[in-house]
Amino acid sequence: MLAAAAADVGYKEGPDNDTKHGRWYGLNYNPWCDMAISYWAQQSGNAGAVGKFAYCPSHVNWFRARGQWLGKNAAARRGDIVFYSWDGGPVADHVGIVAEDSGPGQSLATIEGNTSSGNSGSQGNGDGCYRRTRPRTYVLGFGRPAYSGSSSGGDSGPSRAQSSIGGLTYGYGAHGDHVTRIGRALVARGFGSHYAEGPGPDWSDADTLNYEAFQRSLGYSGSDADGVPGPDSLARLLGSTPGTQTYAPFPGTDWFKSSPRNPLVTAMGRRLVAEGCGCYVDGPGPQWTDADRQSYAAWQRKQGFGGADADGWPGQRTWDALQVPAV
Repeated sequence: MLAAAAADVGYKEGPDNDTKHGRWYGLNYNPWCDMAISYWAQQSGNAGAVGKFAYCPSHVNWFRARGQWLGKNAAARRGDIVFYSWDGGPVADHVGIVAEDSGPGQSLATIEGNTSSGNSGSQGNGDGCYRRTRPRTYVLGFGRPAYSGSSSGGDSGPSRAQSSIGGLTYGYGAHGDHVTRIGRALVARGFGSHYAEGPGPDWSDADTLNYEAFQRSLGYSGSDADGVPGPDSLARLLGSTPGTQTYAPFPGTDWFKSSPRNPLVTAMGRRLVAEGCGCYVDGPGPQWTDADRQSYAAWQRKQGFGGADADGWPGQRTWDALQVPAV
């Protein structure tokens, strides 16, 4: 991938963004920074790992969906795809490839298409392909392709394995509120050093590396410390270890339908308010009321449920996602 990019250093576009990259992509006479990335991937046999895109925001979303997105201050590796936002906003404006490893917060050596050779020209719609050294100021984040041979073990990068526990998937490719919950628990336990952003609902290399550090703290080693949750380590992370945050087990839907008066109802209501789902005029309080049910229905809708599945009566899945503290 890097050899293909290096071969284009010094390449100059023709009039009106006329490039070989645009002609290859089928979208000539348009800004071509991401088409160059896609072209180099195709030329080097890495199209499946890097993707084929002309629009940077779509490429970012592709990496996010695959759990291959890292924040702007993460340690960068050779071959990472770096995305820039010139105004500091959430939308990518430009893209390049990282040519040398770079520690967290350090400047980046890159190869980029559709840029300028120096700071005086357009950075996101320049006249050619150049090697650049850039500070982290404008970096939005990094896509980390799963290049051939880098899927497991040793220096090749974090594990791409998965596990399934209680019907939920953990590890590479996992998505959901349970992933965010794992990340927050790791941070609370002091194992969040690899997060530059987040934690969030898409399992990333940062989750794997942080979870690996947690596993090693428990005495695991070798393949047992691969950064992928197992039943024992997951239980110990989420509350069975003294001194850590514990969460209330789900008491059952029928318990709520019995109109309970219990401190657990207050704890639940406070979590609903914290999640922006509170429909309370007074409270929340210990007595289950219609306001609790309306608030919980808002939480169910926030989780993507609708119709009869968002009726305001708690269920196991949405309760686990809410993370109500034990009382």
